[in-house]
Amino acid sequence: MASTALDVSFTTVLGSCIAVCLHDRGAAVGGMNHFLLADYAPLAGEDPQLLSRYGVHAMELLINAMMHRGGRRDHLKARIYGGASMRDGLGNIGERNTEFARTFLRREGIPVLGEEVGGNAARRIEFLPALGRARCKSIVAAPPIPVRISPPPITGEVELF
Repeated sequence: MASTALDVSFTTVLGSCIAVCLHDRGAAVGGMNHFLLADYAPLAGEDPQLLSRYGVHAMELLINAMMHRGGRRDHLKARIYGGASMRDGLGNIGERNTEFARTFLRREGIPVLGEEVGGNAARRIEFLPALGRARCKSIVAAPPIPVRISPPPITGEVELF
């Protein structure tokens, strides 16, 4: 998503996912993506609309949307958010996503002005694309509330064999 409108705000919530916010100050255009996985592992018969969940597609879509609205590739600046480790046993998805974003931006010559990545908390990102301003808030999950489950009342007779 990209916009030049001053009254537009993009918001997303991230765990191990990554959001990259891009801004071109001269053109007053900005955009944000949100991808789930760094690596592209196509599934048979996969809907092409779902390709944006992979890093490389999400990044290309964002850059193209920015350029379509007057942004220049050589003027883009980036911020990276997300990449948390949300659950044990899921591997290092957040780390791989973060490293993909850093590597992609470095290869494309897009400077990273800041990042808030890693850890184990979810994040809520708000981005004002035309101004290039972002706010990141950690979301602390409340501890699970114990639920007491009572066994059903015993009724009727039981026949044992």
